[in-house]
Amino acid sequence: MKTKNKTNKHLRLFNKYCKTSQKKDYLTLQQIKKLMKIEFKLSYNKHIISSFMAIWSTKVNDKQVITKSTFMNKLFKKPDGFFRDITL
Repeated sequence: MKTKNKTNKHLRLFNKYCKTSQKKDYLTLQQIKKLMKIEFKLSYNKHIISSFMAIWSTKVNDKQVITKSTFMNKLFKKPDGFFRDITL
C-alpha cells in the first residue's frame, strides 16, 4: 500500500507541473526546472541541467522532454536516480 501512496505523490507532483494546453505526458526543460526550484529548493547550473536532460530525457518533436514514465519510474529510484535522495 505504501508504494501506491508514493506513486500517487509522484503522479500528483508531475501533473501539477505538466500544465500545458493539451495536458501532455511530459515535462519540458522550463517545467522541470520550475519543479526543482519550487518543490525541492534545488537550483543547478546549466551544465548539470544539460547533463540531466541528456541522460534522462526523450526526444518528442525534436525537443528533449522528461516523460511521465521516466519521472515516475526512474528519477526517484535508488541507487541511480537523479532525485534518489528526495522523499515525498
